[in-house]
Amino acid sequence: MDKKQSRKDTETAGWPWSHSLYPDLDPVRDKTKLTVLNYRLIDDLFARVALKDIPAVQLILRIILKMPDLRVISVKVQELPENGVNRSLWLDVLAEDETGRRFNVEVQNGKEGFSPRRMRHHASMMDATLLEKGGNWQTLPETYVIFAVDKNYPGGGLPLHEYEVLPKGHEVKIDFGLHFVVVNGEWQGKDELGRLMADMHESNPMKMHYPALARRCMDLKTDDKEVRQMCDAVQKLVDESRAESRTEIAINFLREQVAPELVS
Repeated sequence: MDKKQSRKDTETAGWPWSHSLYPDLDPVRDKTKLTVLNYRLIDDLFARVALKDIPAVQLILRIILKMPDLRVISVKVQELPENGVNRSLWLDVLAEDETGRRFNVEVQNGKEGFSPRRMRHHASMMDATLLEKGGNWQTLPETYVIFAVDKNYPGGGLPLHEYEVLPKGHEVKIDFGLHFVVVNGEWQGKDELGRLMADMHESNPMKMHYPALARRCMDLKTDDKEVRQMCDAVQKLVDESRAESRTEIAINFLREQVAPELVS
């Protein structure tokens, strides 16, 4: 039985697509692995790993920004560390093209993750790292902050929303070199962006439209080394969440029961 026929049979029988690749997968014993197999690119943890890939990020940027000639030369996940005053910030994707432009792509799954001021924070933290002490302000590159969100925020049914800072009270335009883009994850148009959003919501790489994304996701879900790394990332996230919950419980206990004056 070939892979396509196997996938068709298992899906018809009500099995998840992953059963065709891992017929012995146990939903209890292999819960973490099953979680990885069900991840989509719209899930930020999976995206943070999957999009450390130049062809995939280049494809996404070309489609969203309608720049078919854009050539990405570097992609990384980067932590912008706290400076003693400000909170640290993880960038899901920080990319640079051959002209020096910088692109921050954030995948936001859930309304609580999307905020215009969060986009502003991302832009400011990027600028803080792009200009060396004593450097010329004019050397700051053109910067794009792109949030791909799973729902239709901020509404209106448009495929995407582009924002620039504009002067108040007159029409003279000033080039700040800063662009904000919010992509409507619910867009289902019969165009490149619609197909991209469909791929980002698809857990099965064999159903994706774009080979660059399908290959990357298939590697992360079938290569033993990659799957183990993803499982480790999931487990780390679970452990961190549990630790944060325990800390929050302890703080609340101190605030409410023991010594509220010691807890700010």
